[in-house]
Amino acid sequence: MRTSLTAETPPNVAKDAPMVIGREGGFGGGSLFETASALPMRQQNRLADEARQYSRALDRAIGRILAPSVGRTGDQFMAADEVIPLYGVGATPEEAMIDYRSVVVEYYEGLEEDVDELGQALQGQLALLRQVFAQVDQG
Repeated sequence: MRTSLTAETPPNVAKDAPMVIGREGGFGGGSLFETASALPMRQQNRLADEARQYSRALDRAIGRILAPSVGRTGDQFMAADEVIPLYGVGATPEEAMIDYRSVVVEYYEGLEEDVDELGQALQGQLALLRQVFAQVDQG
């Protein structure tokens, strides 16, 4: 007697969603870290190098356009700019700049998401941040 094999869609997955087969969600189903960790070491190193290069290019573009400064505030350091009121904090100046960079990225992404609803001042900030990321993309 032959039985046909059928795969049922798990209850939390839409019927028309593409299924990726693999351990615990398979490829693409995990975090970026899990995905990168599943790659051969050579590719992991290449991705890490590219991420470092991108971060350095972003830091240079931020420095040229937003010109943040780092100062001490109590027991922490704060990186801030006077162009767009953004800041980052950390236990060291380097950590403050890393936090500041992540704030710039998040703020930029938020403005891009809401681009159709921005007032004139926020559109100006978005234009400035677009210059930052255009410089990074140009190399």
